[in-house]
Amino acid sequence: MPPKFVAFDLETTGLNNQKDEIIEIGAVKFTVTVEKGRVVPKLEKEFETFVKPNMLIPAEASNVNHIYDKDVQDAPPVGEAIKNFTAFCGQSAILIAHNANFDASFLRVAYQKNPQIIPGNPVIDSLAISKAILPEASSHKLGILAGMFQRREEISMKIESDKMHRAVYDCLMLMEVFVALLRRRFKEKDWEMATIMKNLEKYKGIPQFINK
Repeated sequence: MPPKFVAFDLETTGLNNQKDEIIEIGAVKFTVTVEKGRVVPKLEKEFETFVKPNMLIPAEASNVNHIYDKDVQDAPPVGEAIKNFTAFCGQSAILIAHNANFDASFLRVAYQKNPQIIPGNPVIDSLAISKAILPEASSHKLGILAGMFQRREEISMKIESDKMHRAVYDCLMLMEVFVALLRRRFKEKDWEMATIMKNLEKYKGIPQFINK
């Protein structure tokens, strides 16, 4: 029985989790299946929401993520957005983020400021896994890894640079990259629910938790 995963990504007004705010949450829930003898991701559903911050979006943030004040003016506040994100994730999924320390820290602050049920799901950092499995790579940025795997025909997703830095698109890339990375080390049996966490830890997939 393969596990459920949720690849998630946040867009924010900046890099400081104490003063900047979340403006978009994207996530994709997936599992894995075997096609033509190869383990591949199987997308189940997507989640995306803008979030209305208590500040204007700085121009330098908009230049990266292409999210502007007009996009978030009618969006739900962060308390409502993270409640919906919690419901989407469920209790049994393993969460994945690229540079998880960043995304988990923003979520941790958001849950602290908006008291509610906090997900107890383990959060795995795909960036650490990439550095462990591909130490020779010149860059471990998500888009660069996805482009490399596409050129090598290790993923089927067509990578388009103009769509990057929007939450769901980056989550789809992360889903593909995560499976492609681990396929280089995992045998098919290593994906089973009973052993997946132990096997992830072999390649720096050390879990952290939003509620700790």
